Amino acid sequence: MQFGMEPGPTERYLDLVYLGKNDAWRYALGAFTIAFSWLGVGYLPYVGLMDVLAARPVLEFVAVNFSILMMLAGLAVVVRWVHGRSLRSLITPAPRLDWARVGRGAALWALFAALIAALENLLYPGRYYLSFDPPRFFPFAAAAMLLTPIQCAAEELLFRGYVMQGLWLLTRRPTVLAAGSSVIFALPHLLNPEVHRYGAVVMALNYLAIGMVLAFVVLRDGRLELAIGLHAANNIFLALVANYEGSVIATGAVFTARELDPWYSLVTLIAGGSAFYWWFFGRSPVHQT
Repeated sequence: MQFGMEPGPTERYLDLVYLGKNDAWRYALGAFTIAFSWLGVGYLPYVGLMDVLAARPVLEFVAVNFSILMMLAGLAVVVRWVHGRSLRSLITPAPRLDWARVGRGAALWALFAALIAALENLLYPGRYYLSFDPPRFFPFAAAAMLLTPIQCAAEELLFRGYVMQGLWLLTRRPTVLAAGSSVIFALPHLLNPEVHRYGAVVMALNYLAIGMVLAFVVLRDGRLELAIGLHAANNIFLALVANYEGSVIATGAVFTARELDPWYSLVTLIAGGSAFYWWFFGRSPVHQT
C-alpha cells in the first residue's frame, strides 16, 4: 500500500494533541488508568461469572464487550481530566462527526468481506457450512449490532486516536506512527485463542496488517470515521455472517468455516485494505466519495 502524506488533513488531525496537556507523567497516568479500567475493572464480571457465562453465550459476548466499554470510560476520563481536552479531538478536527463517512466505510468493507468469503468458499469447497440457527442467531444479532460498533469505535479512539496522536509528539514520520500504533493494537489480541491454535507469528501478522490498514486510512483521511466504519463492518460480518470454528467468541453466524486459514486471511486483508485505500484516496478526485 502506497502512502503519500498530505500535510493538510493529516497534520490538522494529529496536531489536535496540542489542544491538551502532554507531560510525560500524564501519558504514564493515562496508560495506567485505561489499562486498569479495561483489563482490571472491565473483566471483573467475566471472571466472576465465568461458570454462568459459559452456559449463556450471549451473556458471555456482553461481558467481554463490557471490558471495552470500561476501556472507553477510562479513555474518556483520561482525555478530559488528565489531558484537558475533548474526546471529539481524538476523532476529527471538524466541529462534528461525519456519520455518513462512517456508513460509507462500513458499506465498502462489508462488500469486500462478502467477496473475500465467497472467493474462499469457491477456492476451498466444503470449508464453509450453513450454521444458521434462528433461536441462537437473533439474540446474538441484537447484541452485536448494539455493542460491536461501540467496541470498534472505542478501539479506534484508543489506538488510532490517543496512541497515534501521542506518538506524534515523538516523531513526524507517518510509517513510524502507523507501525507503533499497530504493534500496540496487536499486543492484546495475541491473547486470543487463535494465536495458540494457528501460531503466534502468522496471527500477529494478521493483527499488524489490520492495524496498519486502519492507521494509514486515518493518517490519509485526517479523521477516524472511515476507520470506525471499516472496523465495525469487519467485526459485525465476522460475528453474524461468516465466523469460524474456534473463534474467540462463537456467535452463531449464518455460515461457519471449519477452520481459520490465517494465510488466506492475511493476503486478502492486505488486498482488501489496499482496495479500500485506493477507492477513497487513489481514484480521480472527480470520482472519489
